[in-house]
Amino acid sequence: MVWADGAYVISLFFDCLGRLNGMSQVDVFTKFSYGFGQIAEGIKTSAFGLFLLFYYNQVLGVSGSLCAIALFVAMCVDAVSDPIMGSVSDNWRSRLGRRHPFMYFAALPLAGGFYLLFNPMVTSEIALFWWLMIVAVVLRIMLTLYHVPHLALGAELSNDYKERTTLVAIRNAFGAVGYILVYALGFGIFFVASEEFPNGQLNKDAYPPFTILLALLMLVSVLVMAFGTQKAAARLPVTSPSSSGLGGLLGDVREALRNRSFFFLVSGFIVISMPIGIGTSLALYLNTYFWQISPTYMPAVLIIGPLATMIGYLFAPFVANYLEKKQALIWGGVGWVIFYTSPVVLYYLGAFPEPGTMANVVALVIFHFIAGLVVSQLIVAVGAMLADISDEHDLVTGKRSEGVFFGAYAFIIKATAGIGAATSGIVLDFIEWPAGDHIRTAADVSQDALFSLSLVAGPFLALGLLPALYFFSKYRLTRARHAEILTELRARA
Repeated sequence: MVWADGAYVISLFFDCLGRLNGMSQVDVFTKFSYGFGQIAEGIKTSAFGLFLLFYYNQVLGVSGSLCAIALFVAMCVDAVSDPIMGSVSDNWRSRLGRRHPFMYFAALPLAGGFYLLFNPMVTSEIALFWWLMIVAVVLRIMLTLYHVPHLALGAELSNDYKERTTLVAIRNAFGAVGYILVYALGFGIFFVASEEFPNGQLNKDAYPPFTILLALLMLVSVLVMAFGTQKAAARLPVTSPSSSGLGGLLGDVREALRNRSFFFLVSGFIVISMPIGIGTSLALYLNTYFWQISPTYMPAVLIIGPLATMIGYLFAPFVANYLEKKQALIWGGVGWVIFYTSPVVLYYLGAFPEPGTMANVVALVIFHFIAGLVVSQLIVAVGAMLADISDEHDLVTGKRSEGVFFGAYAFIIKATAGIGAATSGIVLDFIEWPAGDHIRTAADVSQDALFSLSLVAGPFLALGLLPALYFFSKYRLTRARHAEILTELRARA
């Protein structure tokens, strides 16, 4: 497949960057395989974030509040399962390694659950509510079994400060490929405009073939990652089990939360992830009804963000040479808020092109490109910082707990979509947004509802930045301190 060959080239490019920086503990094939596995998570996250609420609320007619309850319950399951799964994989012993048994097991159920989520076998509103909640819970558990060990594996492959940034950049670049596949296949093939559905995303019959293709791509992504990194599992750190039973697992989680670096990083990321999740969940509403973007140009507006993050990931290893990870994190958050939310503000100030025009599409593409470019540095920084925190935790406690830390991180990633969709569902009911596939264009929506939607999906998202900046400012683990930690760990060994 041409795109798979291109993906390998991406890994080779990052590998060359690493070698130029004098670091390479991981061969290019392992880097490619590890990163390729993120396509599955990118497909799931983008489909959840952009389509799930829209599909159940706007296409199937389930109330926004019922959608919010179902998605919130699923998210609460993640709050428990992700950190526990991290601790379980930290302490697992098998001939396949600590992480791989769970990834193999999750592959098929993850793909099947994704397909069933978008193809309910019931029709009434209450039945659809239960279907959404139950299938979303099962799907999230399957993603936990795969994604948490996958993330933790990345921290184990290398302990080099810079190469970890490269590994995270590769992983997230492939995650962006997942986003692009969803948007390109969706609006380029399955949701094209027709006489009956000028906005093809309202066509219920387009979702079954669309989601079965995505499910198959997820399955391939997981299996390539698991088989491709299996050999590397043989040389990963082997530590004594740090806990036993549920009490021990919960103790690992409590111990992780006592790490100040971890607490402030995760707290800030949770706070800033909420507006990002809301923005993603309402993006299809905003683009379809407020900006009045036709299906012809919808792919350009949606794909430009993930494409920009891919470009940003390419530069992340260079940025790491000049900025502390904390600085990249903060500037990435500030930049996203400014460029993602400003189009609505500028429009009401009379400084942004009118909806439904080509000038409007071009302007949105430019702003979303810059927003994606800068937020990529935040995403890479968080993943790399968690790997550094794992070393700090090892020095203090004598335990390798990558699984616990990345279990919390996996929860945050999924909570971004979950909280965003849940909050957005309540907001849609609050502003009295009309549900159902008979709402075809902006002419079917009141001006008051459109105005409220634009405020929530625009400037109100900026409110999450200030508390996030406070938490990020408290993070103290620097490049120099991490080098000292590695020296002390080697001396102890």
